[in-house]
Amino acid sequence: MVDIWPFFGTRPYNQEAKTLIAPSTDHLSIENIEAFKKNNYWNYLKILNPVGQLKEKDSLLEAKSHFNEMKKNDVIKKDDLLHFYIYQIELRDHIQLGFLSLASIKDFEKNIIRAHEKIYEGRKIERADQMMNLNTQIGPIYVSYPSKKNIRNLLLSQTNKPPSYDFESFDNSIHKLWCVTDTEFIKNLKYAMKKISSFYIADGHHRMGAMQFINKKYPNNDKFMIAAFPSNESKIFDYNRVIKDLNGLTKEAFIEILSKNFKVIKKDYPFKPSKKNEFGMYHEEQWYSLEFIGLIEPNEFIDTLDINLLNNLCFKKILDIKDVNNDERIRFIAGCHGLSALEKKVNENPDSVAFSIFPSEISDVIRVADNNLTMPPKSTWFDPKPLDGLVVYEFN
Repeated sequence: MVDIWPFFGTRPYNQEAKTLIAPSTDHLSIENIEAFKKNNYWNYLKILNPVGQLKEKDSLLEAKSHFNEMKKNDVIKKDDLLHFYIYQIELRDHIQLGFLSLASIKDFEKNIIRAHEKIYEGRKIERADQMMNLNTQIGPIYVSYPSKKNIRNLLLSQTNKPPSYDFESFDNSIHKLWCVTDTEFIKNLKYAMKKISSFYIADGHHRMGAMQFINKKYPNNDKFMIAAFPSNESKIFDYNRVIKDLNGLTKEAFIEILSKNFKVIKKDYPFKPSKKNEFGMYHEEQWYSLEFIGLIEPNEFIDTLDINLLNNLCFKKILDIKDVNNDERIRFIAGCHGLSALEKKVNENPDSVAFSIFPSEISDVIRVADNNLTMPPKSTWFDPKPLDGLVVYEFN
């Protein structure tokens, strides 16, 4: 049983939403982000990532100052009525319809809200410091829930009205938000979600850890903001890898060892996997397809995930990358950048090798979370994502 609550959201008031929201650093280069901040004086990037290379204390002061200035000038304004916020995101031929609400930290601690990634202490504390500085959660925690027709119909009942916000974001995704105060709708959505057994965190694990950390220091802060979407509409893209070198091996030796577990075939085009147990590889201006043909005896089903086949049988065993999360020889490239981004990285450093990976499936994410396991780092790239700064939660 999942509990949700309406809340008093703080949202754009005398400013266009598309100029206020914070573009994702995964979509834009550092140069583009700096240009975005320069061209939009009022912007949440100045709060999430304050100007320049200031010391930490000065950065927090800068962030707080800009946030307070936005409120003082009515650039953003806190609602005076409790709302659920119906949220639709469209990217090309994909549409997902969900909502923003509050959820309970206790539900996370009771494993009703389930994680699939490891939460690292340092990143958690950084997020917590940022949030406590403002007493505000700027970005929602993106969660998925099992799709139910009655919940979808309930959300659709509000979308026949004009949305409060309707705009195209930096990545060409279309965002629409309906701000709903109807007490009957609020009651019905709360009741419908009580029939859902679990939420699954898609994106925002360290925000979740941060809110739990804040709650331990200040027990009255026992809620956090979520953006909830049905699992059949939560889209996952590939998360690819570039390795700096072949660990001293020649190309021929590397491919020979790799061939013990993978069928390696040269390709005359960029190779994007189309099914599980299939990978692409790019090295010295040549693409290859890799098909897993080896045998493994997994201790857990998680060992059979594509990313762990690559981690265990190639990165660790052949390339000597023991810690895939922290080794400086590995780079993670989000699939939204395409295979050309892999080619560019490898062409800049001829010793390097890139791998394209078939996307994880939401059923795998749910199975991992249900079994209290964690997926390897950078296994999932959920896109499109809810925006930071469209609605923020001031928890005081």
